[in-house]
Amino acid sequence: MLLKKLTLITLAAIISGCANTTALEANISQLSQKVDSLTEQVNSLTSQTQAMSGEVNELGAAQEQTSRAVSETQMAVEKANERIDNMVASYKK
Repeated sequence: MLLKKLTLITLAAIISGCANTTALEANISQLSQKVDSLTEQVNSLTSQTQAMSGEVNELGAAQEQTSRAVSETQMAVEKANERIDNMVASYKK
């Protein structure tokens, strides 16, 4: 009698253990798929970030060139204005 009960308890434990293992394997598989998906998204975002960083660097360089051109233009305008002022001053004398 004790042996039968012990056998039934063992059998029930084995059956429930197998059922849990299948459920756990399914959960692990789902989680692995989610991790793979997130990894792909992170890789995609990383490449996008690197591309944007390159564009920002290019824009910074273009902004520096534009600033230099504006400064040079301002200096040329100031020189031209000074020459015009000198010409006007020479006519007044």
